[in-house]
Parts: sequence; structure tokens; C-alpha cells
Amino acid sequence: MGGNTNFDPTGEKKARKKATMFGAVFCGLFNAALGALLGFCVLVATSPIEYNPKPDAKTGKTPDPPAGLFYWAGQPGGDYRAKASEMLGVPSAGVTITDSELNGWAAENFKAAPAPAKPAPKPAAPQGTNTNDIAKVKEEAKVAEAEISNFGMTPGTPNFHIFHDPSAPADIPFSLQVALPLKIDILGMEVNTIYQARGVFVTSANGPQFKPYSSYIGSARVPVAPGFAQSLFNDIASKFAASDAAKDYAAAWTKYPGAKVQDGALVLGGK
Repeated sequence: MGGNTNFDPTGEKKARKKATMFGAVFCGLFNAALGALLGFCVLVATSPIEYNPKPDAKTGKTPDPPAGLFYWAGQPGGDYRAKASEMLGVPSAGVTITDSELNGWAAENFKAAPAPAKPAPKPAAPQGTNTNDIAKVKEEAKVAEAEISNFGMTPGTPNFHIFHDPSAPADIPFSLQVALPLKIDILGMEVNTIYQARGVFVTSANGPQFKPYSSYIGSARVPVAPGFAQSLFNDIASKFAASDAAKDYAAAWTKYPGAKVQDGALVLGGK
């Protein structure tokens, strides 16, 4: 009678089978995560299609934008000075600002803060002793850490556009699109893309707060919940230098308890 080949008194075969199964599962999950990460990076570096509609020759109306992902730039160069003076003065019954006026204001006042300079590496310690070798290794580790921590996003000049977004929730007839060219630096690599967020305003303790219902970096959708899209928008907005003009506008903004996006304009409501 032949021997039982499944007999495993020490449990070695069972342990080896379990380890092999664990390794296969781990490798599968790792490959899936790596593929998802690479796919996300490709989408980040891929800019959305720019929508450039032409008004209808007969009606003069601009056709509705497509339902898919696109970027629609607002009209540039509006004269914002009268509206800015009105906003910075005593709050009135309402200040109506078009997106072209917002873009004119942004082009002259909304400057990004310069990116922090990379720390210069210190000269390497001379070779010879074990102490010097250890010091060199530590210094190289500090330089590498500085490179890793130098990940950042440098935004360009914002662009604002107000329009009816077919992808917006049903209760939002008009949306404000805030778009910024972005330069993303990580580990010495540079990616130029565009960030855009679409949303409306909600009431907060510090005046109207912009609340995005959708946002993208390049063609990669940013998750809305739980508050990640809002945090990212706030982080990008904080990249801009706190100039005296920016402080004045920030102080004036808190005087208005509400803001509404309507057809072609942003309306700040007075107290």
C-alpha cells in the first residue's frame, strides 16, 4: 500500500502553501494599487478638452456645453475698478460682478506666492574615518528628505467663468468655475496641468464660502467626500501671497453674509 503523500506531521507543507497564497494576494494588491496610481498620474498630466463655442449666427446665443469633462475659460480683461471700490466701501444692497470683471481683477491682483527655495546641500564630509563616513550618510539623507518634502503646487493666475453646467446638481441653475494653471513639483519632476473647481456659495462665519460640487486636476476627478475637494481648494487658495490688497478684499468679503451665482454674474448681498 502506497504512502500518504498528504501526510504532514510538522505542518511544513501547510505553512508553505499559506505563505505562497499570501504572497500571491499581496502581489496582486500591490500591482493593482501601482496601476491605479500610475493611471491617476497620467490623468493629472492630461489637460481636459477646452471648450470654445461660437454664438449662433441667427440667435446670437452660445450653445450649451457638453456633458463630459471640458474646460471653458471665462471672458478676460473686464474693468473691475468700479466694482472693487463698491465692494471695499460700505456694503450696499448688492454688488454684481461679471466673470470678465473677476478675470480683470485676478490678472492684476491675484499673484501666486513664490515657491520656497530648495535648501542647498552642505559640502560632503572628507573621506577617511568612519565618523566622517557616517556624517556624509546623514547629510545625504537630509538632502534626500528635503527633496521629498519639496512636493508642492504653484498656481498661476485664476480664471473665473459663470455658466450653466449640465453636470451640476439639479438645484444649481448656474455655477462658478474657478480654474488655475498648476505646476506640480515632486522629486525634481515638473508637471504642468490645470485645476478647476465648479460650485456655488454657502453661508459661513467668515462670509460666503465657495463650495465645489466637482473638481479636477487635469483629467483626474478629485473626490468630493469627505471634504477632500474643499480642503484641496482651500490649500490651493492659500498658496497666494497675503498682499495688502488681498487682505483688504478678504476683510471686505466678510461684510457680506451671502453670495449668489446667477446668469453671467456673481452677486454679493449686503447686510
